[in-house]
Amino acid sequence: MTKPKILISEDEIIIAEDLAACLDELGYQTCAIDSGENTLDMIRTMQPDLVLLDVNLKGDIDGIEIGSKIREEFDIPFIYLTAYADKATLDRAKKTEPDGFLAKPFDEKNLRSAIELALYKHDSGQKSGENGAGKAPKEAESQPDYIFVKVKHRIIKVQYSDILWVEAYDNYSFIVTADQKYLVSSTLKDMEHKLPSNNFVRVHRSYIANLDKVEALEENAVVFSRGDVPIGKSYKKALMSRFNII
Repeated sequence: MTKPKILISEDEIIIAEDLAACLDELGYQTCAIDSGENTLDMIRTMQPDLVLLDVNLKGDIDGIEIGSKIREEFDIPFIYLTAYADKATLDRAKKTEPDGFLAKPFDEKNLRSAIELALYKHDSGQKSGENGAGKAPKEAESQPDYIFVKVKHRIIKVQYSDILWVEAYDNYSFIVTADQKYLVSSTLKDMEHKLPSNNFVRVHRSYIANLDKVEALEENAVVFSRGDVPIGKSYKKALMSRFNII
């Protein structure tokens, strides 16, 4: 039986490592640990079954804002971790509809119970959706296999399967195919949301790669038919895990 993959978003490294050790003992797989800055990117890349998310992350956005984005964009359960929280914070957290709260310090029994309940609720919800009794999973929704690109006075359809990579260019982006390079008025972050996450993956802070079009991997680069793009150090581990390497 495959171990459930769990992503930990926690900026206290000692707590995160202790949590990862507990997960291992309980039979779960920690697929990634993040301090909060790249949590959403790592979810797209690692595709975890559940996220353990600290409410009080220190950074540009806190855990509750990340939780809200997880609820909007992904069809995965998440559990908030919190040592303390005032009423206003808890009210904000409740609005994101988390799949559980886990108080720090936690013990293995409470950790297992929270995870198993969240996974069970999510699995039950998916089955209900399939039977027409609830909301269908986001992945099951019909998605187009192309994007429209404005080029001068024309709007051109570009198939996802033709895109090699997307490259940041100030507040714009280049969409690169085998024979074209389109400049679009979207940031790389915007493009990351618009492209399907199952095969378009951030490999560098300035590049998104289409994994289906990769021809080779080098130490610090992804190779395509038209050229190569660099691999960022912080993205390398997650990227390599997406390939079946023997």
